Amino acid sequence: MNFNTILTTALTTTLTVGMGAIAAAPAQAETFSAGTASNGQFIRVDIDSINRASARSVNFIYYLGNERVFAQAHCDTRSWTTFPENQTQYPKSRATQQMVDFVCDRTRNVSTTSRTARVIDPPSNVRATPNGRIICSLERTQIEVFEPTGSWYRTNVCGAKGYIHKSQIQF
Repeated sequence: MNFNTILTTALTTTLTVGMGAIAAAPAQAETFSAGTASNGQFIRVDIDSINRASARSVNFIYYLGNERVFAQAHCDTRSWTTFPENQTQYPKSRATQQMVDFVCDRTRNVSTTSRTARVIDPPSNVRATPNGRIICSLERTQIEVFEPTGSWYRTNVCGAKGYIHKSQIQF
């Protein structure tokens, strides 16, 4: 084996492993296993990605095998649209039906109404999940918060869904 063959093999292996790591669900992501799709690939929903977009739509991420798919469920028609393809899909298997049902049912009683709160004990951490990794820290400011999850309020202040503890805010 010459040097170029060894280098090409090493780069191919690195890229293959690296791309697999990008496509796979994050190690700490909590997922819902919906089952096997009609094409034989396993479907998992990233629970932390579920976020109500409107009264009838829910944004979420799912994995079809190792492929990461960004989608929006349409709860009134029990269908979903994938992005960036912008293709609307309808369930063709028990697994895809369970995926849409899970996403829509998980947000059935979730409010899309926000409230304004003041950060009162800076620096205040906003976390990806309650007690999860920190995604940003806030100084004394006003923020929009949504429905509570236990002692935590959901907010989009960091540019993504996050949670701030109730002890850090005041209404």
